[in-house]
Amino acid sequence: MSKTNQLEQLGLNKNEAKTYLVLLKLGQSNISRLSHELSVPRTTLYYSIAGLKEKGYIFERLISKKRLFSARSPEFLSKKAAKRLEEAKNINDRVEYLIPSLKKMATDPKSHSQVTHYEGKESVWGVFEIILRSNKDSYWFGFGESILKNYDFDYFVTNFSKRRRQHSRTKSYNIISPFEGAEKISKRGETDFQEFRFFKKNQNFDAGICIFGDKIAIFSYDEGLSATVLQGAAIAEITKTMFIMIWDSIS
Repeated sequence: MSKTNQLEQLGLNKNEAKTYLVLLKLGQSNISRLSHELSVPRTTLYYSIAGLKEKGYIFERLISKKRLFSARSPEFLSKKAAKRLEEAKNINDRVEYLIPSLKKMATDPKSHSQVTHYEGKESVWGVFEIILRSNKDSYWFGFGESILKNYDFDYFVTNFSKRRRQHSRTKSYNIISPFEGAEKISKRGETDFQEFRFFKKNQNFDAGICIFGDKIAIFSYDEGLSATVLQGAAIAEITKTMFIMIWDSIS
């Protein structure tokens, strides 16, 4: 690495580095001589001189009304390098202090929420797959008989339960309307995998929600089938608490 490049590592630009090296060689010089030695216009040289003065690399003296410039001794560079190392260490210390809080922000689901929307039968079935793969107990609310327009309820629940057993031994809790298909499934028992509690009247909801882990899936099938998945631990937690309160209130 050239001397110029090494000086650039200490914070000088190329023209400043070249000017400093020439001043070291000359010992003391005025602008005219520096301009000649460096083969650069005086206007350009003034910028380099100003930068070197600001950074403490040169001295300026006024002798017989002439401005003369001289470079600080090379030992100064050692002090400059030590100062930059200390500044770098301080920056590194601040970054190391900051990293844990940034990691927590990035990994803690309570620190942010995400929303994803799905439309169409196949796309919405993908949401059910997400629920299955979460390996979390699921809490279902709503879902009236209108869902039968999109899925055979018996087939859907049977297949969903079968897939859930394949993924993990999670359980689903269901608060839904007492339409025929739902009551038929409930009578099978299988309480190790699913439980049903029914509204006193068939509400025939055109929507429903499912809470699982730190997510809530909101399904709608009044005008085309769609689903929106919200991810956020705080939102999921309070919604699950509300579900449990309703669950406990239904005999």
